[in-house]
Amino acid sequence: MKKAFVAMGLMALLMTIGGGVISMILTFLIGGGTEQSYIYPIYGGIIALTGVVVGVSQWVIEEIKKLKEMLKDNNKKRNQ
Repeated sequence: MKKAFVAMGLMALLMTIGGGVISMILTFLIGGGTEQSYIYPIYGGIIALTGVVVGVSQWVIEEIKKLKEMLKDNNKKRNQ
């Protein structure tokens, strides 16, 4: 869960600070401004989605590790 919160924090920083730097440098390519402020809530959704993806990925990895250990234990019992 810690990794999910770290990923969400990094994504928030990237989107706010990084987005500000990018928009200052590449304003002519990115465009935007107050007329496109309606998309700002979408950024929060992207940050939350980042946390969900990282959290679920971590959970799947832990389940795979448990399954490997269980299979390893079953193989040891069979070989004895």
